[in-house]
Amino acid sequence: MKKLFLLFFLSFLSLCAFCERVISPVQGSFANKQSLILDLSDGAEAFYSYTSTNPLAFGFAYDGPVLIDMSGSVSLYIAVVKGNEKEQYRIDYTVSESNPFANDTFEKKFIDRVSLENVLLCTSENIINVPKSLQFSIGDGEKPKLSGGTLSVSADNKLSRYIPCTVTDGNQQWRFIIFLSPGSAGSFSQTSVPFSISDWSDFTFTGHNLIWSIDDGMWSASKESVKLDRSKPHVVYWQDVAYKAGNPIQSFLLPPKPSVQTEDFDKALAFIIDGDLRYRMSVLSSGASGDSHADKGLYTSLTFDTFEGDYVKATAIFSFYCDGVYQGNISVPYEIDRQPPLPPKIIASEPGEYARHDVQLKVDAEEGAKIFLNILGPFNVNSASYLDNNSEFDYIKPGEYFLYKFQPIELRAGIEKAVCYKAFAYAEDKAGNVSEITSYKVIIDEYNYFLDAAAPNFAADGSRLHPYNSFEQALEVINHGKFVHFFVSGSVNLPKGMSVISSNCSFTGMSDARFVLPPSSCIMVKDASLEVQNCVIQKDIENSQESDLRFLLLEKSAATFEDCELLGNFASSGTLISSEASIVTFKNSGLTVQSSVYACGISAVNSKITLNESHVSSIADTAVNFSLKGGTFTLNSCDCKVISHLGRILEAGGSNLRLSGNKYSADFDRDARGIKPVWTDEKCLIIEDKNNISKGF
Repeated sequence: MKKLFLLFFLSFLSLCAFCERVISPVQGSFANKQSLILDLSDGAEAFYSYTSTNPLAFGFAYDGPVLIDMSGSVSLYIAVVKGNEKEQYRIDYTVSESNPFANDTFEKKFIDRVSLENVLLCTSENIINVPKSLQFSIGDGEKPKLSGGTLSVSADNKLSRYIPCTVTDGNQQWRFIIFLSPGSAGSFSQTSVPFSISDWSDFTFTGHNLIWSIDDGMWSASKESVKLDRSKPHVVYWQDVAYKAGNPIQSFLLPPKPSVQTEDFDKALAFIIDGDLRYRMSVLSSGASGDSHADKGLYTSLTFDTFEGDYVKATAIFSFYCDGVYQGNISVPYEIDRQPPLPPKIIASEPGEYARHDVQLKVDAEEGAKIFLNILGPFNVNSASYLDNNSEFDYIKPGEYFLYKFQPIELRAGIEKAVCYKAFAYAEDKAGNVSEITSYKVIIDEYNYFLDAAAPNFAADGSRLHPYNSFEQALEVINHGKFVHFFVSGSVNLPKGMSVISSNCSFTGMSDARFVLPPSSCIMVKDASLEVQNCVIQKDIENSQESDLRFLLLEKSAATFEDCELLGNFASSGTLISSEASIVTFKNSGLTVQSSVYACGISAVNSKITLNESHVSSIADTAVNFSLKGGTFTLNSCDCKVISHLGRILEAGGSNLRLSGNKYSADFDRDARGIKPVWTDEKCLIIEDKNNISKGF
């Protein structure tokens, strides 16, 4: 018994989306009440219930569209009977009535009408105006969303059907039914003759007290059906059964069976009789979903039309009459396509609007549709702000489109800079309908990363939205690329030991950017370049037992510091920068080194050292700002100071020196005699030494 009940219940689980029998309602959530509308154009009967799973026994008979005056969760049970066949459906949907638009607005009036009437009439005179601020789609399933506009049809339209329409404001959806009604009906009159024709070739004489003959055949009173060859004309004769010479003989000419030609005009479709001028036809069935034909007028030609957004593909059945005498039916397949294809899908090899590498684009659309593509870029991007809202690239308009050949298109990264691309695409189907435009934007940035000490670990990828939060993460990226640039926020702690930078990199401070080295750590730049802007790099004593004498080491490298502060505090001795065969440049920056025994700002061997508009301080028992061996040294407009027992600004051996506009000062713990701020050996070449002042030496 349980098994039987389960089978019975499962028979109700037919979804409306898979059956054109149920036009309304369908499964889903809607902001308006729904109507019950069934397609019974095949002569079936239907019963429905809101409570019983057996609507045949405990339901209502369906006799036409009816508004279902129910909100909340609704379950509808439907049974359709045709002869010995039975169909059963269960439809579950939800209604939460809403009209969020301001009073007296066009949108509010339209939604009120949709909610109240639910079935809207559409003819050439009764047009439907969907507010432009809303989007609408015709039919169910995945259909294109079109911007609001006017829905109308030709005055000659004879296609009659119920068509689902859904409008949305992007948050809620209202579903209603459009009743496409034909225009004025044609005339219909029948001629009384003593015979009938069925299926074109079946002739049956029905007259009483009459005899008949076809063409030159024998006279007969038979009521048996006779087959006629309708590829050629025939003449039917009849007269009184009391045959005698002079009896009046009546006749009826049966012309050859006609055909129906179709002709497109302005996306509507005309059906035209190709045959004897006495033929007329009427619409027996359009064959379309929701068919509702009451017009039985006779026409020599008629038109099927629908409104924008709709698509009909079916086989129409026309009943044919010759001088009002029924002859048979002719079926004509047809297609009216006023529904644009779905917008194409732009498929990128990298997800999202941000990529680290070249991006490959593919574009996909409905089968048979052409795709037209437009790609703009690359545009150079401000690396620090390209993810801000209201980006200038959001307002780029498409240019000239080209036919997409279904081959991947490569968007290349910029050279040491971020670039932006925008792509636009639309589809065009065989009927000439054009889809909405799909757009895609991507910023390709192989070089710029973000490092934020306060960022969470979750999904960290170095992007601005998901920055790294540790120097170890940054170092791994640096040493696996040719060049990377980091925007730094917060206080970033370096790991213990030596952190080796072996590839070109740059750091720009964004918000109190600071690198903190523990006592036992140092940074080595080897065969690479380092650029630092607007950052503080500091090292504290903390535990004197673990203090490393080194801070920043450069080997065959280049380092540039602008608007930076380097602060080194060592337990006994320490040097801020140790440079070998390297290039070091400071601009508008500061170096401060402090220890108990020996402190040096920059120690360089065969290097090129340049400082402009910067300040240097060394604090220790023995202190020196610069210790040079070989190489070149330029010091311009700088403030240099030592606080010590013994100290100098500069000690150089075998170096080329340029010194101008500098201030040298010393603060010794006793009076110093004979100590000069600058000491050079005989191998040094002083190229420039001017406008320098000294105090405390």
